[in-house]
Amino acid sequence: MSYLNHDEIEWLIARGEMLDTDPDCVNPASLDVRLGRTILIERYNENQRVIDYRRRDRLNMQEVTLTDGGFVLRPSEVMLAHTMEQCNFSDDTAALFRIKSSMGRIFLEHMDAGWVDPGFHGSLTLEFKNMSNHHAILLRPGDRIGQLVFFKGNKVAQHQSYRAKGNYGGFDSVQQAGYKD
Repeated sequence: MSYLNHDEIEWLIARGEMLDTDPDCVNPASLDVRLGRTILIERYNENQRVIDYRRRDRLNMQEVTLTDGGFVLRPSEVMLAHTMEQCNFSDDTAALFRIKSSMGRIFLEHMDAGWVDPGFHGSLTLEFKNMSNHHAILLRPGDRIGQLVFFKGNKVAQHQSYRAKGNYGGFDSVQQAGYKD
C-alpha cells in the first residue's frame, strides 16, 4: 500500500470521498484540513473524577463556537476540534492525520489518534494540546490545522467497514468519547 499523490487526491475529491475541500489545500502527497467552528475545551472539575475508558465516560468539557476572532488555547490546555472537511470514504480508502509542521513549530500537539478507517464518513474529531510552557496559541476557524495522507488498499467487506462498525462516523461536528455505545 502506498500513499496517494496530488492527482490521485484530486480524483478522490472529484469522486466525493472528501467534501467541502479547498483546491488550494491539495499538496503533492497530502490534503490540508482546516479547523471547524466548534471546539470542546476541558474544564476544571472540582471533584476530579476518574474517567473510565471502558465505560466511555465523558470529560468535563465546554463547547465553544469559534468566531473569526478565534480562540486562545493557553499553555497545557487541551481541546477537541473538528475539520471543516467531511470524509465519505469508500471501503478501500484510509487516511492518516498529521499536524501541519507550522502548527508543530508553535508547540500545538496532536494526540496521535489520527487513523481514519475505510468507510469513515463525517467530520474528523481531533485532539490537541498546547505544549508550550509560556505561549498561548490563537486558533481561528479555517486555519490549516493538519493534513491527511491517503492510502488505497484492498476493499474491506461491507460488514467490516467503519460505516457499519464505527462509533464516531456521520457527524459534522466535534464528538467526545462515548457518544454512541
